Amino acid sequence: MIGSRTLNAMIAERGPRWLVSATVRQGEYMAEYADTAERAEEIRDRYQRGRCRRIQVYPPQGSVDLAALGRRRAETKRAYEDATAVLRAAVLRALEEGRAEAEVARTAGVDRMTVRSWAGKR
Repeated sequence: MIGSRTLNAMIAERGPRWLVSATVRQGEYMAEYADTAERAEEIRDRYQRGRCRRIQVYPPQGSVDLAALGRRRAETKRAYEDATAVLRAAVLRALEEGRAEAEVARTAGVDRMTVRSWAGKR
């Protein structure tokens, strides 16, 4: 269940997605995003079977700038790859200093097998 503020934020931020919302009780809502109109209809039907009131389907907002989304994804991917390279170097340095693989993995927030893979032991 979500409140009206959250629902209004979801409506405003839906972008190229469909949004299906339903009133459960006064001031309490359920809402889900859908990538296609067919999926939005499935959600609407499920809400109707669940005896929800005032079901609304919000279509995608305006046109979608696919080029901008692609550029943003590429930039994010490059930033992720750069951060991963820095983390990998730090992990290898910690292993060279004699720290245990499990400790390094826990501290870095990665799986122990990832640490082993980066160390060339896999």
